[in-house]
Amino acid sequence: MSVEEKVCVKVLGSMINYAAGQIAKFDNDFKDKLKGLNEVIQWKIGDDIAYYTEIKDQDIKGVDGTAPSPTLTFEISDIGVALKLLTGQADIGSFGDVVKVSNPEKAQQLAFILEKVGEYSEGMQG
Repeated sequence: MSVEEKVCVKVLGSMINYAAGQIAKFDNDFKDKLKGLNEVIQWKIGDDIAYYTEIKDQDIKGVDGTAPSPTLTFEISDIGVALKLLTGQADIGSFGDVVKVSNPEKAQQLAFILEKVGEYSEGMQG
């Protein structure tokens, strides 16, 4: 894994967390879907990238590091695969052993978050 790939993955993860948090502040439909959720999503990528997404009280924030007790964990061993997933160029199901999801049902339940971030990102392309 190159330094450039590591930086890209960290920046993309931070951007996605930040975007989700901002969308939760301004998009009432999205905020309504967050109602009642109290989740911590751990992201472990490659050997040394870890951050988590905390969803609580209709708010979303991202934190570098390892969560004390995540409700859902994504482990992606290949940084190239992580880049494809985070940029929407591929979906999790096509990578088998490279992507491990601790709770697939929970991942499906929370998929609307990344989908909404993707919708807003498309609007920024002009």
